[in-house]
Amino acid sequence: MTGSELLDGRPKKAYLLWFSLLCFAGPAVPQKTQEAAALISKPTATSSSEFGMPSAHSTKITNMSVGELIDDLVNIDAQAPGLHSTAIVGAFIADNSHDEFEGGVIGSVAPKKFPQMTELVRRGISSLPLLIEHLDDKRPTKLVVGGKFFMFAYFSDEYDPKTRVPQKRPAAVLEENIEGTYTVRVGDVCYVLIGQIVNRDLLAIRYQPSAGLVVNSPIEAPVLIKQVKRDWSDIDANAHMASLLTDARAGRDLWEFGPALRRLRFYYPNDYRQQAVGPLKEKIRKFESSKATQE
Repeated sequence: MTGSELLDGRPKKAYLLWFSLLCFAGPAVPQKTQEAAALISKPTATSSSEFGMPSAHSTKITNMSVGELIDDLVNIDAQAPGLHSTAIVGAFIADNSHDEFEGGVIGSVAPKKFPQMTELVRRGISSLPLLIEHLDDKRPTKLVVGGKFFMFAYFSDEYDPKTRVPQKRPAAVLEENIEGTYTVRVGDVCYVLIGQIVNRDLLAIRYQPSAGLVVNSPIEAPVLIKQVKRDWSDIDANAHMASLLTDARAGRDLWEFGPALRRLRFYYPNDYRQQAVGPLKEKIRKFESSKATQE
């Protein structure tokens, strides 16, 4: 694709710019895809009642093995963080923190936090080996994205690496057009959940202005599997915590270091408390006083 519009370092057709403005000016998503009063900016809780499921199901989820939880990903039937076609949502699904709308179409449906996805992320590094093993899992979920709303759609291989270079992210290589719709696979969901645990933006499904859809599927782009294995195979708790601390130290602004601190607080609360009186004292103070942490 050629043109003068540059987004994420990728050229897009300049004539699509007018459509982007239209998307942000009003609810451009077709009415049939909207849920009543379900705006993306509305906080989404993670209690069992908010899932529309009784507490007994929550108990069942916590008693399931990692393998059983991954098997249950075939029942994903709605857009979720990292699996949203019209919005990019900042969220850590393991805790009760609010979702943050980071871009996309105003009026998009709120992302759903599925219990099986949430439980896999809650378990942290104990989930990682099987999640990595299932990156090539082709079993279909019940979530289908794409369609007539989108002016273009393509498979890509976007990856957020463990070692980040400031102000520079590796450029994607793959750009293969998608005809019609795409059924999300279990491997795609696993890709997203790994990113949730390790604090990386591994977005299997995302919106691309203007009116575009990008699918980063490890099944369609096996290079993603190689990159994930290179960065996160055989990681233990110490290495995981060290990675989160590196992210927290490197970030200059709240939006950069906040996600790392949120995960550090959830997975390693004792070490988080120690950091609160150590080198990260000011960042933690800022994080704890931020509106995003008020639950």
